[in-house]
Formats: sequence, structure tokens, C-alpha cells
Amino acid sequence: MKKCISLLLAFALLLTLALPAAAEENPANEPTPIVYLRGNSEHLYDADGNEVIADVGDLKLGGTGGPDSGKIVEAVVNILKPFLTEGLLFDRWDNYGQAIYDEISPLFATAILDENGDPRYGSGISPEIQAQSEQIAATEQIQNGRYGFYSYGFRFDWRLDPYVHVDRLHTFIKTVLQATGKKQVSLASRCLGGSLMTAYLEKYGGEGLVKNAMYCETLGNGCTMISKGFSGQIDFDAANIQRYYGQVTFCEEIGRGFGIDIPVIADEVVQKTLDLMVQNGQMDRFCGRMETLAGRLYKALIPALFFAVGYGTQPIYWTFVAEEDFDRALNVMFGEEGSEKRTQYAGLIEKILYYRAHVTSQRNALYRKFSEDYGIHMGVIAKYGLLNVPILAGNDELSDSLASLKDASLGATCAKIDTTLPQDYIEQQTAAGFGEYISADNQVDLSTAMFPETTWVIKNIHHDDFEEACRPLAELFLNGTDVTVDNSGYARFRVNDYAAGTITPMTAENCGALAYMTRPLPMPTFQTRLQALIDWFRVIGKLIAALFKGELQM
Repeated sequence: MKKCISLLLAFALLLTLALPAAAEENPANEPTPIVYLRGNSEHLYDADGNEVIADVGDLKLGGTGGPDSGKIVEAVVNILKPFLTEGLLFDRWDNYGQAIYDEISPLFATAILDENGDPRYGSGISPEIQAQSEQIAATEQIQNGRYGFYSYGFRFDWRLDPYVHVDRLHTFIKTVLQATGKKQVSLASRCLGGSLMTAYLEKYGGEGLVKNAMYCETLGNGCTMISKGFSGQIDFDAANIQRYYGQVTFCEEIGRGFGIDIPVIADEVVQKTLDLMVQNGQMDRFCGRMETLAGRLYKALIPALFFAVGYGTQPIYWTFVAEEDFDRALNVMFGEEGSEKRTQYAGLIEKILYYRAHVTSQRNALYRKFSEDYGIHMGVIAKYGLLNVPILAGNDELSDSLASLKDASLGATCAKIDTTLPQDYIEQQTAAGFGEYISADNQVDLSTAMFPETTWVIKNIHHDDFEEACRPLAELFLNGTDVTVDNSGYARFRVNDYAAGTITPMTAENCGALAYMTRPLPMPTFQTRLQALIDWFRVIGKLIAALFKGELQM
């Protein structure tokens, strides 16, 4: 018996002595190779090598490369015919939906996937680019003690089912480890790449190859606009339509997202007309009529639009649908169980439901598993200060124009865009020791997020702004060991200032909203109605004068 105990003690002693040696071979603070999963900015090409329009954001109406004005007018007429002659008169909308699809889908024909969610016409990312990205060498040098964010970018066709890519990504990661001599990589994802990162960790995260993982402004944790759009949840909001018009002109100025470039006088006319409509109640009546109409035609309109631009056929967009909206979205987009369309798209639906079962229905449990069971250090960068689309439910959520903050932050408690969290809630959270997690504008409580110690939020910044706003922090987090808000040097809440070109810690003094977000006028009174009417006549006079002087061409 004593011999057994002696042998056990000797073995334990040898094991203890071996541990420091192993730690010396792989120091905890060594920089980690970063594997980056980007969003839909990867360009797509047809079988002949021609770049194709892959996203609504790529479509430029008019100008070089866009459809000519004659074709646009013809398309509008072809869409309006069934709308007026069949829809409004007889409440028959099927032909209207078909007309929308027939006129819009040719613009995105190569990007639309087939009934199984697979590419058509040989479309995909450039084979040369994919091959180059997989020729991994140990020559990717560490600079200033860190791996760069773009050292090892994994290139993939973002339209497809994320599970199509996970095995190849696994091989890619092993190749990176072999080339660098490291034991682990760090994963970073942006936008659509978050869906692939979650799918990969769900399948392979338990193998211990991932040290850190960061979701950067990702849609992979849900996207209100797609979820409510696919499920046909229409909500016209008068004030947010005003704001959104300001947003698209603002986005044109900063060169981000969806913007419209129109002459200053025309912009004034639109703004003052919207103001007048709000003040005399016409805007609310307009929104009410549009909601009533949408309630009659959304089952024809919604599938036609989303299938025409390809989104409905692309499994990646289905990964953004919230679990509570999923069944309704399937019914809106494909019809009820047993429908002809469900049979036609059975292959695509199978992929959609697989991701739902493995990820969507258990997202929070997966994030906990990644962190607690797999030991992966999880981080999040999220944004807000802009609007979602103002004609869909959820248009009053804090957002970066695409990702709602509650989704991108993995569960922060958020106020609506023009309100703050209730004062009694703030007092209760502060008394409970959570005051540091509440933003200076009292709109966000990060204590309820999945990873509050490793979640950073930036206000007043667009989804597309990444390089200066997010990359340095992401590199620090992904190269490090147990980087948190407290030891990162980056404030939990920061504010972007486009005019100054700075991003600074949020304070009570700098946390105000972007100018156009405060555009909606106050509750109507006799004085505000009169002023809106005077302003409208004044700007119409300026418009007429500009036309007579030849300063504006119609």
C-alpha cells in the first residue's frame, strides 16, 4: 500500500514539475494568429469572370453601369399596372407580386441562388482569390508584438449556408497553426461573418483550437430588419420616416451605406413637405393608409421583393431571423406547409431549418458553451445611433442602420431611439452595483448582455465604419489573454464625432444624438402648424426661382 502511495506522490511531483515547462513553450501572453471572417464585401463573379451585382447596395440607378432611365420608367409602369388595375380595384395581388419579381430580378439574376440554396450560372467568389488566401505561409510577420487583423482572411461565398464552409474553415485554421507553429488561433467576424463563426464554433469549438473570438458589429446574432421583413411585420412610423430621410442624406455626405445625393433646394422641399405633413396630421393618416394597404398585399409583396434581390434564396440571410419570427417568416416567404412553393424550395428550406435547429433556437446556450465549456474568451463590439428601416416593426430600436444594438451586443437592455431607460430602472440597477454598465445617455444597460466585461459600444456611427473605430480594439483583444474593458484602455461606451474625426469616451456632455435624429417636430400647435406652412411656401418659392434662373434642371 505504501508503495502505491509513493508511486502516486512521485507521479504527482513529476506532473507538477512538467507544468511550468509546458507553459514556457506556449506563454499565455503570446500573440495569436487572427482568422478573419468578413461580411458581404467579398465580390462575386460569374462563370466568365465578370463581377455581378450581388447586393442592393451595389445597385446604382442611373450613371455608369446602372440601368438607363428609360428602362427604369418602363419597369415602374409594368409594376404599377397590376397594382392599379387588379390590386386596388379587385384586391388581387398575385400578378402584382409577379410583376415586381419580373422587373427587379434580372438586375440580380446571377446572385440569386437556386431552389436548393446553391449558386446559379457558376457564380461565386474569385477562384484565384480563394486559392491565394489558402496559400498560407509562416511569413505573415508579427508587427509591434501583434498579429494584424487581416493576417489570415478566410474567403468564402457569403450567400451560402454557413455550414457549407465550416469544414474548409477548419482545415484553413489547422493550416494557419501549422504555418505559424502556434497551438490556437483567434477568430474575428464582421457583419454576415458572425453566422459562419457561430456555426464553426458550434461544430468544432470543443477541439480547443480557438483562444479568443470576437463579434464585430455582427448581424449573425440577429437582424431586426431581415427578421421583421421576412415575416411581413409592417409598421409605418411618421417620425422615423422623417428621421430616415435625414439619415439617407447624411449617409451620402459621409459615404456610408444607403445614401441619396440630391440638390440642396430639393432636399429643403422634401424636408419642409414632411414637416408640413406631420404638423397637419397628414403624415399619420398617410402611414395609417399605408399600413392598411400593406396588410392586404404583404404576402404578395414581401416574397416578391426579397426573392427578386436574392435575399430570400440566400441561406445566410435566414440566419438573421429571430426564433420568435421564424415560423411566420417561413409561411410568408414560402407559403403554408404543403404549398407548391414549399415543395419547390425544399432543398433550401432544409438548409434553413438545419441552421435554425443547431444555432438560432439555442443561441444564448451556445454562447455560454463557447465561453464556459470550451474556454474561449468571447468579445463584442456593437454600435448605435442610426435608424432601422422606418416601415418595418422594430424601426424604433437602437441600431447602427443594420444591426440592432440588443442583437449585436448579445442582450443589452436598450431604450427606444428617442427615449431613455426608466429612471426607477436606472436607480434600481445603480443600487445593485450595475451603474457602470449604464451609458451616459441612459439608453443602454450592458449588465444584461451575455459578456458585459468584454463588450464595447460606440454611439453615432454607421455599420460600415470599422477601420479606425473597431480594428485597433479588435486586434488588442484577439492577440491578448483575458482582455476586458477594465484592462483594455478602451472605454465601455464611446462616441463617434464625424465632424471632428474622433471617437472618445462617452460623457454626459458628448452623448447627444446625431442632428437628423432630433429632426421630427414637436407636437402640433397652432403656432407650429402656421410656421410649417410658412416655411413650406418659402421653400417652394425658392424652388420656383431656382428653376426660372436655370439653377436647377428637372
